[in-house]
Amino acid sequence: MIRLFALLLALSVAAPALAQGLSAEAIAKQNRAIAMRVQQQLMACWIVPPGEEDQRLALDIVFFGDGTLDGEAMLAPESAKAASKRGMLTDSILAAVERCVPFDGLEALGADAAERFAVTIYFQS
Repeated sequence: MIRLFALLLALSVAAPALAQGLSAEAIAKQNRAIAMRVQQQLMACWIVPPGEEDQRLALDIVFFGDGTLDGEAMLAPESAKAASKRGMLTDSILAAVERCVPFDGLEALGADAAERFAVTIYFQS
């Protein structure tokens, strides 16, 4: 079974959301929905290489509300040691990001095109 988990590290509470007059709770709910949308898209793009079952790596991604990346997706520091031993798995995760970007549907969830988001996605095969 392939599972993908997202943990929000730092989602921006940018001016667009604040300008809409949203409460902190509403902004948090909106940010969770955006992170889940990205997670779902990455899951659909990820192909686990044969022999890489029962492994877990974390990926840090920073993106804008328009779905484009802000810089490169990078393995989270906590996954560096495991990633050095799991080249095929690492490559498959980075390839999933390349296939999925730009993420779609984020603006429909309330993201402003220029709003910046940062998430850590846990890929577990």
